[in-house]
Amino acid sequence: MSQLTPETFDHAHGVTARSQVLWRLLEQAYGEDYPREVRPWGMTTWWVLGRCVAGLRVGPGQLFVDLACGRGGPGLWLARATGASVVGVDWSPVGVEAARDRAPDFVPEGRARYVVGDLAGTGLQSGEADAVLCLDAVFFAPDRSAALREARRLLAPGGRYVLTAPERERPERPTHVVDWTPLLEEAGFEVESKEEVPRFAEQLGRMYELWLEHLDEIRAEVGEKAAAGLEQEARLVGPGVARMRQQLIVARPAGSRRADTGMTPGPVSSRAE
Repeated sequence: MSQLTPETFDHAHGVTARSQVLWRLLEQAYGEDYPREVRPWGMTTWWVLGRCVAGLRVGPGQLFVDLACGRGGPGLWLARATGASVVGVDWSPVGVEAARDRAPDFVPEGRARYVVGDLAGTGLQSGEADAVLCLDAVFFAPDRSAALREARRLLAPGGRYVLTAPERERPERPTHVVDWTPLLEEAGFEVESKEEVPRFAEQLGRMYELWLEHLDEIRAEVGEKAAAGLEQEARLVGPGVARMRQQLIVARPAGSRRADTGMTPGPVSSRAE
């Protein structure tokens, strides 16, 4: 695939997001696991949202940062579900504007704020977040270690960092990650829990199959350029999906404890319950 840029995601959050065919195919691929109101591009299922509520551990009067928020759906849903406020950060101005437009559908005015920024340079204050969220995006960062350090910088003492990211037993490219735990530890985190997202490969693989089966319909809605990008992604990434394990990871600053809960960490597990 060509190098990803903010403009790549501007197009995705703008032209491509207007395709009713793509949203229909996502619902078909993910079935009852797809949170229709949230409208994620994929991978963020009801199971993921539920685990995020538990992992973030935020409530009214607290704030979490949604890194690479895109069009804002999952972060806004979580803000409404938990009562917390959200600050979303994305390098796509089009995605940020879409998230601002969607915010009133989920939370009252003042509970959601969006800024243009980078995974490794958000421009936010150190320690201002009670939790940090990053769904299906940290692997896009040109410098993943810097992105993880930025998440650590944003966290207040005892806060949680919740992320989803793929791992591979046998990496086929230098960019593939076998285990995110060492990278997180190098950035100053300790992993509290790790769970494999159920049905990840099956559902994502089906989504790519449907894109290819309905490519003419997609092209008619979004144009040749956007359709070609989707086709390239489906043909390049799709065949390797079965060898990927999507992990939902909850981490916290190394050595910290959340004083208001008195909780101790449970065992690290990569097995979905």
